[in-house]
Amino acid sequence: MADHLTVPLLRRDRFYCYPESTGYYEHRKTHEVNRPAGLLQEFNLHLITAGAGFVETDQQRYELRAGDALLFFPGEKQCYYSNPEQPWDVKWIHFYGSGVLADLTERGFHRSVVWRIRAPKQLEYRMDDLLQEMEQHKTLHPTRLSMLMYGVVAELMEQAEPLSVPTAGASAIERIIALLPDMQASATSPFDLNAWAQRAETNRFAFCKWFRHATGQTPLDFITACRIQRAKQLLVERAELPVNQVSQMSGYENPSYFNKRFLENEQMTPSAYRNLFLSSKS
Repeated sequence: MADHLTVPLLRRDRFYCYPESTGYYEHRKTHEVNRPAGLLQEFNLHLITAGAGFVETDQQRYELRAGDALLFFPGEKQCYYSNPEQPWDVKWIHFYGSGVLADLTERGFHRSVVWRIRAPKQLEYRMDDLLQEMEQHKTLHPTRLSMLMYGVVAELMEQAEPLSVPTAGASAIERIIALLPDMQASATSPFDLNAWAQRAETNRFAFCKWFRHATGQTPLDFITACRIQRAKQLLVERAELPVNQVSQMSGYENPSYFNKRFLENEQMTPSAYRNLFLSSKS
């Protein structure tokens, strides 16, 4: 089963990024692409959602499985194919734009073709939204197509890491990602690193390592961000609460420490944040 949708090319400087074509393949034993250098002048993104396949470069052959992705830059030689014994399901997009090349290059995406996606469902949802828009409206809403394409690129830049992460690490990352909603919900409670590491079926040192891989920050930074967000909500929605009480309700027993952390994150004190917001509402 397959789908392939193409839209007319626009001026390449019209949008930051824009799709040229998109689609999906399911259980394609014979899916094989071998493009010489210079043939495809758009970015080529594939997300593997099931099964397995291979990507070949001049240096190496890589096996890709569900949750992995390939990204070729414009003009690159391309060689990839499904594993006939475990045919892959893939969702793909060819895209271009005025700013996306510089941003992807700056973020280091030119250094690798193959990537592991920390939260592949999030990227898949973005790709599905774009596919649905193209199926329903074609090019009637070009700004919306560009917006949806930007969502795909932003998710890719946020979630991708080189495929060299060991399999054991990938499993730990998946378990940590599954814990994030619970960590966010209980952020105002005392933070017990050992307890969270145990829930992730690892030790505290490995937990910190793979947490940074999964989120781009330390566990404590994540908890702090959740607490500060809670404090900001209380400062605005509960104007009658004194700052000391907001501090306690946000997980900080020491108001001075709360003020310090809030200032580090927001470049202003809690009281200044409240006054700034309330004055803008008057």
